[in-house]
Amino acid sequence: MWQELMTVLQQLNKEYGALRSLGEEKHRLLVSVNLAELEGLLKKESQHAARIAEMEARRKKVLAKLAGLEKKLRPDMKMAELFSAVSNPQTRASLEKVHKELSEQVEAVVRQNEINSILVHGALNAVNVKLNRVGGAKVEPAYGQGGKDVVSHRKNFEFRA
Repeated sequence: MWQELMTVLQQLNKEYGALRSLGEEKHRLLVSVNLAELEGLLKKESQHAARIAEMEARRKKVLAKLAGLEKKLRPDMKMAELFSAVSNPQTRASLEKVHKELSEQVEAVVRQNEINSILVHGALNAVNVKLNRVGGAKVEPAYGQGGKDVVSHRKNFEFRA
């Protein structure tokens, strides 16, 4: 049973590693504004995310089985608590090592996603500014009903022509 948990954790580690690489590639594509390649990358990213969700479900099943076999284990235990229940020192060390690697991969993916999120928000703000400039939108110096900004648009096209 412990070996099955180790296998699942190793597969999760591999998937998060792939997601990390895709995140770094996404960063490059966002900076270069290569939307065609970015779309393909997003599909790959969603496939990895789906596999991660499947493996997480498997991990939970394995933990539930382990909890059924050993009385001192609970399905909601943290991994650090779980390691103390492993009787074989080699298996415990291997599980701790794989779990540490997985934690580092997850942290790296989260950091990369935060960086990419900042890039996406910045790009969207730039697009909004450009669209407002092209559309002739401007915020009036007075507040409207309910304290909201009043935005006016000038006509850029002559429809009677």
